[in-house]
Amino acid sequence: MEEVAKPRNLGGSLPVPNVQDLAGRPDDLALTPTLLHRYLRPQPNTVDLLLDAPSDEQEQDHVPVIDLGRLLGQDGGGRDEEAATLRSACEKWGFFQVVNHGVPEETMEEMKRNVMGFFALPLAEKASFAQEPGGIEGYGQAFVVSEEQRLDWADMFFLLTQPPSYRDLHLWPSNPSTFKDCLESYSVAVQRVACDLLRAMAENLGVRDHSDMTRLAASQAVRMNYYPPCPEAHVDRVLGLSPHSDAIGITLLLQVSAVPGLQIRRDGGWVPVMPLPGALVANVGDVVEVFTNGKYKSVEHRAVVNARQERMSIAAFHSGKFGTSYGPLEEIVGDDEVRYRSVTVEEYVKLVVSSKLDGKNIMDAMKITT
Repeated sequence: MEEVAKPRNLGGSLPVPNVQDLAGRPDDLALTPTLLHRYLRPQPNTVDLLLDAPSDEQEQDHVPVIDLGRLLGQDGGGRDEEAATLRSACEKWGFFQVVNHGVPEETMEEMKRNVMGFFALPLAEKASFAQEPGGIEGYGQAFVVSEEQRLDWADMFFLLTQPPSYRDLHLWPSNPSTFKDCLESYSVAVQRVACDLLRAMAENLGVRDHSDMTRLAASQAVRMNYYPPCPEAHVDRVLGLSPHSDAIGITLLLQVSAVPGLQIRRDGGWVPVMPLPGALVANVGDVVEVFTNGKYKSVEHRAVVNARQERMSIAAFHSGKFGTSYGPLEEIVGDDEVRYRSVTVEEYVKLVVSSKLDGKNIMDAMKITT
């Protein structure tokens, strides 16, 4: 099928202050309630605080771990066991960590160094890659749709990376000097992991043509996140990323910093995801929930910030290409009732970009109501 060009003017985000700049003010210009007012959320009540605090049982309830080499049958036995773990993770958690994934350690470490190097650049240099009006690519923030909404305590650098024809290379920095080549290598390696996982999901679901699922990794965008420290973080009034589910196929996250911050909603509370060394954190996106007619569910998650330490991460989002569509797969639906509507990728992206992060609001918009 002939490749459809990336559409223009799919939507963007309102400009907001640079959070890294706000956090780096000298003591005589320290953060004040006036400066922070758009980032401060309502004071949690006692019930909310109890829900947000993991119980002893939750602290021991770890996100599943998938050994991709075993899942692919590359390391001897255990393939069926690993496939069963993946099935359970997709049905019951929506999140899992991937080890033995084949992404070279040096590629991951160099990617971390490049992201740290980019965010360490002077603000004026980073601002030369700022998002353009009507677009989401570049340096800035996403999902800001009104002047009244509460903002996330984070800056981002967002680039479309796959296929190569989607790239706006004028937004790819030359400083750090290895940024472009490293992102290219990392992008290809992580996309391969996403395809392998989607292929295994298709097999678990009994989908005969695995490309029905793997096409959800045909395009890729990479979001590099910077979460500055915030003195108000300890009272849970400032968040780095609002609670949401990912409006894509599958996400693979590389934690740049050792500082924890990712939390997933589970059993009414928030459970921290403590990354394993060298692992990628994977999560089922909204589009997989649509494709599987709800058999696999995307899960709300958020990023919290630290009162004293900065945190960085790299999220690779995988989706279908423009010119294709999203909808429940007939082979999976069978005799069940179709729960989600079908839309083109272009329609779906416009819906996502025009919305703020708010729980599973995209899934609510995709549901068929009777």
